[in-house]
Amino acid sequence: MMKLDENEVWIVDALFHEMAKQSGGLSVEDWVNGSWDLFEQGCLRLVDDGKHMGIEPSDGNRAERRTQAKTNRPLVKLKRQMDRAVENAS
Repeated sequence: MMKLDENEVWIVDALFHEMAKQSGGLSVEDWVNGSWDLFEQGCLRLVDDGKHMGIEPSDGNRAERRTQAKTNRPLVKLKRQMDRAVENAS
């Protein structure tokens, strides 16, 4: 298993922010929070071709989404820890 670091959380969060800016409609904050929720549920996954990182929808069936959610869980957990640290510092 790959060791996660805060940079990965920042990269994913930046990807969600960029997608939110391009989409319009919802506020950026709502869009980003919703994206993290979908990521946690396994509806979204990270893709990396060695040069670029991106986000794409997971395949449609429930078993694959469940597997993806399990893969995404450590990054979501780290994001929550970072968010709590920011809240506690305030």
